[in-house]
Parts: sequence; C-alpha cells; structure tokens
Amino acid sequence: MVDSWFDSFFNLSAVPLPLTIKLLKTLLRPLVVFTILPASTAIYATPKVTLIGAEVPPFSWQQENKVVGINMDVAAQAAQSIGYQVDRKILPLKRALSTLSHQPNTLMAGLARTPEREHLYTWIGPVVSIKVGLLSWQETINASQGEQLMAGSAIESDQVDSIASEAPHYRAKLCVHYDTPMEAWLKNHGETDYISVTSEQACLSLLAEKLVKHWFTEFHLARYLTSKSSYPVENLSEHEVLIEPELYLAGGLNMSSTDIEKWRMALEQMVEAGDIDKIIKRYVDNY
Repeated sequence: MVDSWFDSFFNLSAVPLPLTIKLLKTLLRPLVVFTILPASTAIYATPKVTLIGAEVPPFSWQQENKVVGINMDVAAQAAQSIGYQVDRKILPLKRALSTLSHQPNTLMAGLARTPEREHLYTWIGPVVSIKVGLLSWQETINASQGEQLMAGSAIESDQVDSIASEAPHYRAKLCVHYDTPMEAWLKNHGETDYISVTSEQACLSLLAEKLVKHWFTEFHLARYLTSKSSYPVENLSEHEVLIEPELYLAGGLNMSSTDIEKWRMALEQMVEAGDIDKIIKRYVDNY
C-alpha cells in the first residue's frame, strides 16, 4: 500500500503537465534558495563595528587611503579580539560626535571626557594619556648677534632698531582649537584672551607668525603637525603642561551592558599584555 502511494505520488507522467510544473516548483524552491545564499549569511553573520576619529595625528588621521593612528590601532585590535569586522573613518570633530550619538554599532577611538560630554556618551575605557599645555615659538638669533651677546659686546644701534621692529604684536595671548577640552578649560578658568579657530594647523600658523604668544594643544600633535609643515620643528618649545587627560574609547548611550563589558575586558587585556605600549611606539619613539 505504501509502495503504491509512493509510486503514484512521484509518477508525474500520470499528472497533467501544468500541475507537474507547479509541483516541481514547490519541491525545488527551498533547494534553490539555500544554494544561492552564502553560508555566512544563512547561518552566521560576522558583526561589524565602525571606528570613527577626528583628524588628530598621531592618534587618528587619514594617511593616503588608510586610516591610522594610536587610538585607531588600539580600538581595532580590541574589536578583532572580540570578533568584529572593523571599518575605520576620519570625520570632522562635530560630525564625529553627532555620528557617535545617533549611529548604531559605532565607537569613537580617542575622545576626551569633559563635564559637557559626560552624560552624552558611554565611556568604555581609557586608551592613552596625553600631555596638553602651552607651546611657544622660539626663533634662534643669528650667528653674529650670538657671538656679540656671548662676548658681552654691544650691538650696534641699527641692529637694536631692527630687533625692536621684529618684536611680536600679538592678536591674543593664546590660540586654541574650537570646541575642544582645551577651549573648555580656558572658559572654566575665566581666560578670555584667546583666539578660537577651526583647525590646529591654523594655531600653528598664528604661533609661528607671532600673532599669538602660545598655542594651547597636545604636545605630540603639535610636533607632528609642525614636522609636516614648512615651519622648523626645532623652534617649537614646550612652555607649560596644564592638563594630562585620558583619551577614551566611547560609544553611544544605547550600548548594552554586555557589549560594554566585552570592550572593557579587551582593553584591559591589551594593557596587561603590553600591546598598547607597542602600538604607541609605532608612532612616537619617546611618548
């Protein structure tokens, strides 16, 4: 009885042609769908995370078509240890902060904590500590003037007039990058004699052209930018360290406690293994 039922079910020659086609489509459809889907899509999809950062070398910046930097490399290694595919992006600071707030599966590699930002993001863990303070521009005197000064000799009156005419006429005491922890520090300390600009390179130009007395920024960043400019890096002088904040790996407020803990453990393991120090040395010899 069973054999006759089986034989009759698959004896399609006894079934009208339109019905035969319909039966075949019904039977074969699941096989077609299964064969055209990649195994990773059908079963396991590797999670992805986007790491964003501002243009702040040597911590994060775009070099040709590749996003590199201390913070980016640390965050990427942590992501890979957890099992994420990583996409790196460099964005202007304002857009980066907006993206961090609204785009899921996005982290910022290297964000400084400020009172204004504290409640806006999830602070996963510190990546590096930085030195932030005042830099001056020290131009060397020419050889003949140096010899006269060392010998205690008097400088001719026309030379005195020339040196006096080169005395700086500052537009402001300080230059600072707009909407950064440095500007927040100045506001919190009641400092008003400063110029706020949209890039660190603009501060470098103002300092080197003697239009401001000090550049208030991170020291490693300042040296890197000066080395890539037309200005001599040896003229840049570290005047005073004012703050030593930590840069954090930060996420949006919608991160789950499970994900936060995974990232924190990954960073802690990198610290214990000395991996973060190794990454720093790729970019800065004496950090």
